Amino acid sequence: MSIKTPSRRHYRPDPDPTSRAELPFAGNASNRRGVHCWQVPPIDDQHAAHLLGREFAGHFIKYLQDNPDDGLRNLLAQIAADIDFSDDSAAKGYWEGFFSLLEQVLALTTSLLDVFDYIDRLNAREAAERALKPAAAPGT
Repeated sequence: MSIKTPSRRHYRPDPDPTSRAELPFAGNASNRRGVHCWQVPPIDDQHAAHLLGREFAGHFIKYLQDNPDDGLRNLLAQIAADIDFSDDSAAKGYWEGFFSLLEQVLALTTSLLDVFDYIDRLNAREAAERALKPAAAPGT
């Protein structure tokens, strides 16, 4: 079975950030507000789905590169929340390929980052931001 991969592209904001709905595995859902971040077509070939899942991961990575501020709003968590992990059909190949490529890319880039130093800096920045916010009034 041949698969049709989405065209590879850039997601550069121009000047506004690109909508998550433009990702090839996402779309607007009629039964909820906002973007459903895992709308993939039915498929009967798990290997083909795996290969397409890799392409989806490439689009996700490119989207983050081109829209770095959107990565601070938990896009990966929303994608994971929208995946039906109980679906045991060949479609599970989509998310297997997606997460497999993400893991490979993380493994390739680990030498570029002192992860615990980054966590410490992130925690310190968030603590400073919380300290600057006015305290909420009691009972609110």
